[in-house]
Amino acid sequence: MAAKDRLGRQGEQLAVTFLTAKGMRVLDRNWRCAEGEIDIVARDGNALVIVEVKTRSGRSHGTAFEAVTGEKLLRLRTLAVRWLATHTERFDTIRVDVIAIERFAGDFSLRHERGVV
Repeated sequence: MAAKDRLGRQGEQLAVTFLTAKGMRVLDRNWRCAEGEIDIVARDGNALVIVEVKTRSGRSHGTAFEAVTGEKLLRLRTLAVRWLATHTERFDTIRVDVIAIERFAGDFSLRHERGVV
């Protein structure tokens, strides 16, 4: 496995640990359909939360948060509807969150932005 893939998996696991510590229930990870992939699907009370996780080991191409484009966020709304169509759980609202993780000198920093769309 490439170092980039290992870093991405490590970041996603850190995100799952963070979300569950905040009381959210992870329903799915790396869910895929023809239109794309959702990194994490979670429940936060009565809200369906679609979480995009970006992990970076440097800022040469911007911050991890800046790497999540508006186009990607809009696509995640569509993917949320696709996920709902294949599951029986019901929610009052849908929210898209971003978890940006950056690693510097072996240490990780995590930024969680709720409801970015």
